[in-house]
Amino acid sequence: MKQLKHWQQQLQSQPVVQQAQQRWQQFNQREQRLLSALAAVLLLALLYFVIWQPSQQLRTEANQRLQAQQQQLNWVQQSLARYQALKSSQDDTASAGGSLSQRLNQAAQAQDINLARLQPQGQGMLVSIDEAGFNQVLNFIAQLENQYQMSITTLDIARLEAPGQVRVRQLLVVEQG
Repeated sequence: MKQLKHWQQQLQSQPVVQQAQQRWQQFNQREQRLLSALAAVLLLALLYFVIWQPSQQLRTEANQRLQAQQQQLNWVQQSLARYQALKSSQDDTASAGGSLSQRLNQAAQAQDINLARLQPQGQGMLVSIDEAGFNQVLNFIAQLENQYQMSITTLDIARLEAPGQVRVRQLLVVEQG
């Protein structure tokens, strides 16, 4: 409080302030009221245009940025959920494969089977095997269904003269789903 009085006394001792006080005393009471009202209006306008309006504008812009960031976050979360759903629906080995014919070749190589012919047939692939062990063919079919998510629609197997050996005349394989 003492500092405020000290500061006020120093301010009043300034020649500019003393001249302003003398000038103020020269105005009549009506002019003093008008000038006081004008000063109040100017102070309010100054507060509005220098403080209130810029802060409101910054707040609006911040809200817009927040909404944009929230929309982007929602999009990322939705995309992540779709990605995880797709990833979980595919087996790791099936996702490493590629096209239908590439995955058929991979499965055949894993069972040591030589594919005689691969022919596209509608949405699937028609496979022929000249000679393979019966157990190898069964393991090959099981691998296609379980590991590579393929379905067998047609199967035509013929027995060969050698024991345990078969010929696959037609094996129609289509993607599941």
